[in-house]
Amino acid sequence: MPCLIAATLLLQTAQPAPAEAATPAPAEAVVVVEAEAPAPPPTDAATLIASFDAQYSQWGDLIAELAGRKARERYLAELLLPVITRSDLDEGASGEILRETRDTIAEVETANTQWALAQLEPGRFAAFELDQPRLAADLLRWAERDEAGRARIVAALEPVALAGRYDAQAFAQMADAVAMSQNGRQLYGTVSTCVDGQRQPARIRRPVDLDDRRAALGLPAMEDAWAALIAAEGESCEAPNPSPE
Repeated sequence: MPCLIAATLLLQTAQPAPAEAATPAPAEAVVVVEAEAPAPPPTDAATLIASFDAQYSQWGDLIAELAGRKARERYLAELLLPVITRSDLDEGASGEILRETRDTIAEVETANTQWALAQLEPGRFAAFELDQPRLAADLLRWAERDEAGRARIVAALEPVALAGRYDAQAFAQMADAVAMSQNGRQLYGTVSTCVDGQRQPARIRRPVDLDDRRAALGLPAMEDAWAALIAAEGESCEAPNPSPE
């Protein structure tokens, strides 16, 4: 019996130990990067005073000049309108008053228009529009009175439109109109023309980059935009002149 027990023990010792269950490799850690929260607005006096001084230094003169010029135009209207709209004027008096005051009004409006155009340096205007959008719109309205200044307006608006602060389609149409008048080739594909009774895009400058330029403004790809135009207006056309998209 002792020999049997010893043999049994020897056999048990000789048998390989049962394999341990494989331990799964640890899953790779997922790193979650939280978006950095925007910095809260400053609350200390020193920072706010410095911001006040900087903004006044940057825009104070421009805003004052704009206000004075707006007041001058408004004053002319306030002088003239109550007079020419009177019902008791002599016959023909209203027209004579308008003719005699036309030069004064034109002089003031022309001066303001040219001054507004001079403020449309692209980088500075984009900064002004970001800080004072309502007053920047006033500058644009004056500048738009001069058709010859359209190229300058487009240049000033481009960084604003690319930043998403101006209607993309309106900007693209304006830019294409200027480009077509300069060299007959549009940039954004908003102008179509009629050739042999079929609508087609007017010539495009650097067509290989067209969709990239449109995407930068947030416009759909040209293929999609053209399909929408054809669906709305059809492929056939009669007018030989370019028409907006």
